[in-house]
Amino acid sequence: MWRLLLALLMMSAVCCESELFRDHLRTPEAVATINGLKKGMQVPQQQQEPQHIQSIPLPTIPTLPPLQSPGLVNGLATKSDPSSLKKPLPAAYSSTYVDLPISDQIAKSVFNFANYLGQHLGYKKTEIFSPLSIVNSLALLLLGARGRSYQELSAVFGISDTSRLHEQFGIMLQDLLQPTREGISPGRPLTNWRASSPMRSNRRAQRPGAHEVHLANGLFTQTGYSLNPDYRRVIAMVYGSDLEVQDFEGSPATARYNINSWVARNTKNRIENIISSDIPQSTRMILANALYFKAFWETDFIESATRPDNFYPNGEGTEPVVRVQMMATGGSYPYHEDHELGCKIIGLPYRGNLSTMYIIQPFKSSVVELMTLQKRLTPEKVEDLISRMYRRQALVAFPKMHLTESVNLKTVMQKMGLGGIFSTVQNDLSLIATNEVSRTSSLGGNSLQNLEAQRRAGAGGAQSDLVVDDIVHKVDFTVNEQGTEAAASTVTYLKKSGPDVLFRGDTPFMVLVRHDPTKLVLFYGLINEPPAAV
Repeated sequence: MWRLLLALLMMSAVCCESELFRDHLRTPEAVATINGLKKGMQVPQQQQEPQHIQSIPLPTIPTLPPLQSPGLVNGLATKSDPSSLKKPLPAAYSSTYVDLPISDQIAKSVFNFANYLGQHLGYKKTEIFSPLSIVNSLALLLLGARGRSYQELSAVFGISDTSRLHEQFGIMLQDLLQPTREGISPGRPLTNWRASSPMRSNRRAQRPGAHEVHLANGLFTQTGYSLNPDYRRVIAMVYGSDLEVQDFEGSPATARYNINSWVARNTKNRIENIISSDIPQSTRMILANALYFKAFWETDFIESATRPDNFYPNGEGTEPVVRVQMMATGGSYPYHEDHELGCKIIGLPYRGNLSTMYIIQPFKSSVVELMTLQKRLTPEKVEDLISRMYRRQALVAFPKMHLTESVNLKTVMQKMGLGGIFSTVQNDLSLIATNEVSRTSSLGGNSLQNLEAQRRAGAGGAQSDLVVDDIVHKVDFTVNEQGTEAAASTVTYLKKSGPDVLFRGDTPFMVLVRHDPTKLVLFYGLINEPPAAV
């Protein structure tokens, strides 16, 4: 049986300017700070800027019960030392050719999964999770699935050529790990707003700052347990997995310690004790995935400008009111208003030209309005919103947040049509491993093609005893003045002269942290009520 635990930690920071604060909060110090910001923003507007974007009256931003045999661990963390984390995925298996249609479809699938999952989680004060981390785990399962399990998991991606899917996903993940734009595979175009309106010279934006994304996969197997050699080879060469042998039967405590240490090491200790309970002696395999992200804002938020302010879950001016720490900043930010969707979107770029936190907020936002907007959003509509953005001079107010939550995903994923992988009758992960004591060796050649041939062979082979038992997702999300830091871990067990825009995050909003070159959504959040100020 399986159990999956996903823990996510993320830190993010933002600052805002004067008119973003309410009148009673305009202290002399705050006014002086904002006036300084405004003076620094008195630069000519770009020629191609639209004639009208209505100034927004500071609207708001919506923001292991016991482990069973075999399992999967997926971890995502935030702080990291490049020398101690997973090295880039091996290039031996992947081609350098970027198939943009397939790549874009994978990115759309990640967002579509995120949005669908977000709708099924039901109303909460906040929702924050890493769709990339979860989907990466599902891709590892898809690789070894056939029958109903394969049909359900392949529906997540919507790509019939699964060999091409894994090849391109591997390239995307490799690009995700690159610290600079120069390391990205050729053929990935710049996001429109980056190409058409690059950041003006700004000393703060040009300061050195880490943009770190680290992805690590681990496969831990029972001593003497035989894996499909083709599966073993693909996860090592496409997904860069570490392969280690553990004695779950004889020394389950030692195995748990080793796996927890692996996750902690690959998340720079942001995820500790991912496996908190004893590992059943019947466990035959645990798959682990650790993802770490840390980035600094292109334009820092001003720490001294952070002030207590109101957040209105039910719409501006309504009750109840939540007092939050509101950060402020001003500068040139990508921005767009869509009157058909009834929303606005602003981008808070990170240094390095790679990733952006996009904030999507209904014009008259509330919990209800954000839920309505969420149901209307599709990958295509979000991509259209981003493609229409261009830089505007903006004053931005954004709540300082530290969010933690834990979500059991088994029931939700069953409702999403992924129930077969939890069923001992319908599940078939026999391309990962079988009950056989030994397994014939690979035919050689392309292991992805070998797996496809084994899948097409259909029934008649040995059955697998690997079943997904449960999925638990844990999240820790922090937004502050310096930037964003996030960690997540998943475990599954196998058994103008002034500003053009005033943007206030004091009503519900959606958060998307996206790697722009690949369009992969690292984090997805619905912020209906940030934590109250301490």
